[in-house]
Amino acid sequence: MTIDRRSLLTGAVAAPLALGLSPAWGLGSPRAFVSACGDAAGRFSVKAVAADGRLLSELTLPGRGHAATRRPGHNEVVVVARRPGRFMLAVDPLAGDVIRQVEAAPGRHFYGHAAFSPDGRWLYATENAYEEGRGVVGLYDAAAGYLRVRELPSHGVGPHELALLADGRRLVVANGGIRTHPESGRRKLNLETMRPNLVYVDADSGALLRRLTLPGDLQRLSIRHMAVTADDNVCLALQNEGPRDRLVPLVGRQRGEKPIVLMPGPDDGLRRMRHYAGGAALDDGGSVLAVSAPRGGLVSFWSPQEGRWLGSLEVPDGCGLAAAGGAGRFAVSSGAGRLLIHDAFSGRTETLRDDGRSGLAWDNHLLAV
Repeated sequence: MTIDRRSLLTGAVAAPLALGLSPAWGLGSPRAFVSACGDAAGRFSVKAVAADGRLLSELTLPGRGHAATRRPGHNEVVVVARRPGRFMLAVDPLAGDVIRQVEAAPGRHFYGHAAFSPDGRWLYATENAYEEGRGVVGLYDAAAGYLRVRELPSHGVGPHELALLADGRRLVVANGGIRTHPESGRRKLNLETMRPNLVYVDADSGALLRRLTLPGDLQRLSIRHMAVTADDNVCLALQNEGPRDRLVPLVGRQRGEKPIVLMPGPDDGLRRMRHYAGGAALDDGGSVLAVSAPRGGLVSFWSPQEGRWLGSLEVPDGCGLAAAGGAGRFAVSSGAGRLLIHDAFSGRTETLRDDGRSGLAWDNHLLAV
């Protein structure tokens, strides 16, 4: 399904989304896409693929990765381990160099996501204080070799994705509400009592600025992934851990002092999403939100300003999303080894790479650099 560009952009925010690209990497269309991946032999790596589909680098990971984040002002990316992994790897994906490996603090493991301060000095990583059953945000000094200097409370359980807002002084954290413990693998231990929330936190002191929750009948709707516009409109991708006998919205938005608003979608689209949204990304202008549903093989497109469904694209096991330069253009990666560029306005899709025959599986998230 294609999107009418004129109707969407009327009244939409036209200012470009601040991407945080370093001067060395330039602005505009990305030079490369970076993602963790695995192969049929059970080996894990992080690969960088040029915008024309060429493989630029491949670096071995000590375990399965999840998401990567870019360090502003440097040709550097940090790949974070998938829960309950204990490593972060700082790399230069274009040169193919490993810069540093970081291990989790005792009693902590990573949740797969991290975010840099605007100056590239501080890295914030979501972590599990698993014996206590609470979430924390580890603070790392990138200028000191990623020394862990302290931790902030996440003010919830199971923090997953986080982002710094435009002022660079506030963190927004998606606490999924699900308690886990590494001795139990990936088993979810508190589904009957889980309480997800979205919190705003002072990035320096860790003080709670605001906590938002979903209505009581949606307490098992886990808040996991997000994408944030340049004007701090927080777009949410959710995962339903509750009963499967009713359709519930899986995409939401929240801004400022307002409550979380769930975006309605067509029943057929929600069925196709199969109760699970795996990731979210905004296009370069922040006017189109893409949300992946890998279990349903569907990527849906939304207006973050108007809160409405715009269309969809079928991608079997498609989960990774990144802006690909230009309005409505996204890169999409899949667990079946495909890397695509899709224009949500024209409906055109281009295959950059198809490594499915080799057994390659792109992991959940994709980063444009």
